Amino acid sequence: MERGVEKREGERWGDYVARGLDVSDGQAEAFLEALDENRSVEDACAVAGISPDRAGGEMLQDVARAIGRVLGSLRSSIGPDA
Repeated sequence: MERGVEKREGERWGDYVARGLDVSDGQAEAFLEALDENRSVEDACAVAGISPDRAGGEMLQDVARAIGRVLGSLRSSIGPDA
């Protein structure tokens, strides 16, 4: 890996985010829930109480993209009525 924090095999997303951003478990979970509600990274940071200067950070953007891809894949495989 060239940059950032690698997600460990079997690691929960909340643990990965908390470790990668050096935030509490509660902040990581709030951040992920806000992203799942289709909020922007900046809004998710505000909801989670994560410093606004991190909102522009590559790690947050990378995490948001990765989560978006995974959630999109899951929703596609489950179907529109799920």
